[in-house]
Amino acid sequence: MSEVSGNDRIDDVSPGDIIAVDRGSGERPYKVVFKDPTDGGYLLTFQDDDGETFQLDLAAGTTVRRSLASKWESAQSPTPHAEA
Repeated sequence: MSEVSGNDRIDDVSPGDIIAVDRGSGERPYKVVFKDPTDGGYLLTFQDDDGETFQLDLAAGTTVRRSLASKWESAQSPTPHAEA
């Protein structure tokens, strides 16, 4: 997965983004699969490199570290791109 390099609010994160999550053994990058609004925040579903998923509830406005390249590298990117 991409290296996490930018700081953003969870409100600006979308499915397909990769953000850093600490599950007890230090921060690691995980792909956001689903983002559902809740009272005062969001319920996010993440996927790890092995395809396993987990959910995390984050308050609106929470600052997260997001991979700035995650959308660019995705095959679902709305912007055509080519390797140089």
